[in-house]
Amino acid sequence: MLLLSQALTQKREQHPQLRLLNKIIQSTHKELTIRTLLMLQHHQDKNCPVQEWNPDDIPILRSNELNSMEIRNNFNHRALAVVCLQDTSHMILLLNALAKYLDHMRHSQIILWMQRKPTEDFLNQISSQAEEHKFLHLLVLGHDQSEEVSIHRLCPFPSPHFERIESTSSFGKRMFNNKRLNFQGKKAFVLPNWPLSLNYRNGSLPITGIEDKQIVEFAGIYNLTLVVAEKKDSDATDPYFDIQLNPRLLSTNETAEQIESANTFGATSLIVVVPCSRSKSIANVFHKLDLQTWFFYILSVYVTFAVVESLIMVISYRISGHSYRLTSLNPFINTRAFRAILGLPFPVGPRASVSLRQLFLAMSIFGMIFSSFFNCKLNSLLTKHPLEPQVENFEQLQESDLTVIADAGLRSFIENDGNGEFYRLHLPNLMYLDTVKRGQLIISGNDSLAFTVMEPHWIILENFQKTIGRKTLCSSKNLTLFQNLPRVYIMKKESVYRWPVNRFLRTFAESGIPDHWLRISPRTIRSYLNVTIKPLLKPAFEPLSLQHFKWLGWVLGFGYGLATLVFLLELHVGNAKRKVEKRVPAPPGDQELAAV
Repeated sequence: MLLLSQALTQKREQHPQLRLLNKIIQSTHKELTIRTLLMLQHHQDKNCPVQEWNPDDIPILRSNELNSMEIRNNFNHRALAVVCLQDTSHMILLLNALAKYLDHMRHSQIILWMQRKPTEDFLNQISSQAEEHKFLHLLVLGHDQSEEVSIHRLCPFPSPHFERIESTSSFGKRMFNNKRLNFQGKKAFVLPNWPLSLNYRNGSLPITGIEDKQIVEFAGIYNLTLVVAEKKDSDATDPYFDIQLNPRLLSTNETAEQIESANTFGATSLIVVVPCSRSKSIANVFHKLDLQTWFFYILSVYVTFAVVESLIMVISYRISGHSYRLTSLNPFINTRAFRAILGLPFPVGPRASVSLRQLFLAMSIFGMIFSSFFNCKLNSLLTKHPLEPQVENFEQLQESDLTVIADAGLRSFIENDGNGEFYRLHLPNLMYLDTVKRGQLIISGNDSLAFTVMEPHWIILENFQKTIGRKTLCSSKNLTLFQNLPRVYIMKKESVYRWPVNRFLRTFAESGIPDHWLRISPRTIRSYLNVTIKPLLKPAFEPLSLQHFKWLGWVLGFGYGLATLVFLLELHVGNAKRKVEKRVPAPPGDQELAAV
């Protein structure tokens, strides 16, 4: 049996196509390991020579057009497909089935096995199918009765066509594509994603950011012609453009189709930037002194001193046998208490008792401590203004009542893919504006609003603030809405540009060029717009002026008004007293001692 099996194998391998096929498979397997070999044939083709063909060391999956599965999800993405075509009428049916097997695997190598030499017309039909299904690496092997094997290789760009391979001296990966990637001027329709009025331009192409410049560099290196697609409404699941400029975050329903375009260098975070901590104004400094509390303390101490002094004087005069007349105005016009609280000297009468002198001593000590402490606090606040604290987390953001401005294009992503309950709780004042209006607010230096930005855009904004010498917005590591999100260029399903762009972006990011562009972005913008942005020069110290002491005018006016009111009240009381004295004569011998 072993000898018979070996004889049959040798007989099959004597077939010229099988010998060539073995050579191609072995060479390809050495250069790039093949994990899965798909053998596809029509269910009615029973005599295909490759039906019993078994190459060494490669798992084989045999199937026909009636079955349906995705190799990537069930086996391995490093696959090579061999399609046995005995009847040319089965070509479209088999290639349609192959497209389903190789879903998200259009980079796989394909060998189309034919029992006859292909005609030019038939090769054109295969080219049309290759363009429809976006096959890139395809060989057509055919032979006739002379056993001469013909090899035709697919050239996918600028439009799919076949070229005949005359020499088989080199095999392997070069058999499928013997040239460096070159799109041969193929047109790629790109769609700008931002409605900005100011754009860089590369010829006729509007560029709205550093990410777009990467696509322009890619097109220049690989000879791709970029054409701006006109924006139009489309309900189709597959976009009508090839590449959408300005990569964006993937929503949940887009992840399955676009996740292949993601790479680690393109991951980003969505953060909230808030107004930076800044020095308080002089008005806020006075407000920070909490003058209402100080006034309450002063009033309490003044009333206490005035009442205690009046009681001591009344008791002292009673003990000495003298009379002391206490009027209702005495506690309100006690200048000694005012002077003591303000730390000023005040006169002490020679007839003051020891207890009264002790009270004056306590008042003087209190006044010295109080005035020194108040002056020290006021001097320190006016010398170096305190900073208003910056918002550092979402709890502080909620308490600050700041309005957070987000891009309208991210509304569906934030509300549908994020934690809606969290945002409603911690971002109660979340507003959405279009890109232009939001950008104007950010550049204007508004320090009363917070904004949601992507990390790469924040780097540009931070560099811009350093350039103009005005820093109004700051970031915090505790204000991250989303972290390490895939951010990709939206492309068509099975796009021929997906793998080349993804590979180019990884290499480009490793070179450090995008980081360099981010650092020089403010200088590039100024050079392009041909404008000079003068830095905002603010004095280190703001001198005091009369405008800062308007409140003293109100205090002085209140004092004059109160003094006038007391004067009028004294006149009224004096007139009333004189009228009473005229009606009732005073008893003889009654003497009154004036208060000290």
